[in-house]
Amino acid sequence: MIYNLAVLSAEAKDQLNTELAAAGVAFKERYNMPVVPIHIENEQPESLRAHFQEKLTTYRQLSVTLSRLPYEPKLKS
Repeated sequence: MIYNLAVLSAEAKDQLNTELAAAGVAFKERYNMPVVPIHIENEQPESLRAHFQEKLTTYRQLSVTLSRLPYEPKLKS
């Protein structure tokens, strides 16, 4: 396993960023934070949108098994 992300190929970096985006959407949904998954999906490369959907489904299923920490949004003053 490579730990230096700079040496990854462009395709591997795009795939990693797509997985990170899917994890971010699942996290925000878990804490009822505002997120529009279709907008995030449209930001992904066309070739990786199916991969984004697969990972998003995986992370959504995984988040059901995890406990939730209290989320308190910052109050605007």
